[in-house]
Amino acid sequence: MKIRFSSAALLLFFAVTLAFFSVSAPRFATASTVENLMSGYAFVAILAMGQAWPILVRGIDLSIGAIVGLVGMIVFDLSLIFSVPGYVILPLALLAGALAGALNGVLIVYLHLQPFIATLATLAAYRGLTYSISGRQLVPGLTTTPIRDPWITGIETYFDLGGSIGLSRLINMPWFPLSFFIMLAVFALLQVLLLATRFGRDTCATGGNAEAARLAGIRVGAVTIAAYAISGICAAIAALIMVARFTTATEALGSGAELTAIAAAVIGGVSLAGGVGSMFGPAIGAFLLGAILIGLTLQGVPQFVQQIITGVILLAAVGYDRLLVLRRQRKLETAATGAGR
Repeated sequence: MKIRFSSAALLLFFAVTLAFFSVSAPRFATASTVENLMSGYAFVAILAMGQAWPILVRGIDLSIGAIVGLVGMIVFDLSLIFSVPGYVILPLALLAGALAGALNGVLIVYLHLQPFIATLATLAAYRGLTYSISGRQLVPGLTTTPIRDPWITGIETYFDLGGSIGLSRLINMPWFPLSFFIMLAVFALLQVLLLATRFGRDTCATGGNAEAARLAGIRVGAVTIAAYAISGICAAIAALIMVARFTTATEALGSGAELTAIAAAVIGGVSLAGGVGSMFGPAIGAFLLGAILIGLTLQGVPQFVQQIITGVILLAAVGYDRLLVLRRQRKLETAATGAGR
């Protein structure tokens, strides 16, 4: 019930934000803004949903942006240097992301590293590895060569749905990006995985109380590694979308994306204390951040001010999350005291 209430509150805040900028910002209430939100923040929503899984097991993944860069460069090299077909590159990219994410989990589970330290280390390692395998450095002539494989560039396809389902008459936008539908597919898959499977229940139990979960027979280590692998897969999907959009990959691809993903996940109600959250919140949180940044840009607000506002929003979300955790702790203490009497 609390998750449903928080989701409804987040949707209401999103609607209020859209209404505010529609009135105050020129050209905000247009089909162009809707398209920019769909195509420009679908990959952010995917990253936020991926980031939610480590947070659900009471961890965090600071390397998610570096995994985006690494996978993007792998796609670049395989396509332009080794001429590997796109239908082979796509599963290899997902596998690379899964392995990179799983390595984070292995470091945490078997070396007993704190998630912050482990993923901070792999952030640096993955970014360095990206530079070391950079096809742009190894073959400078490829710097200006676009990726043309239709299996990859096709991810940036737009579908003409307006005429067939009548949306063009409502929002004057007949074209919808494939990346948005990929985001919806990822959302549906992860939401079902979290809410309707034993693995999802084990994930929340692990984040809520790892020791109790272990005593209940849950393989806490395997669940943790799988949660980080999911984060890596989501980073790989986001990388594919970005490479398709830019038709290339740079060494800095995904830089800073980890902070945006964390912000969207926390704003979306995924508790930093672990065990509480859904996929709906991070997805809406990503588009909420996108609406705010687009609205501020249309209002002429400088970039550095936008970064400050984003930081303030994240602090407010973390503070609210902490307040909810303290409330839950008080209720548990009160219940325990009442049971003791």
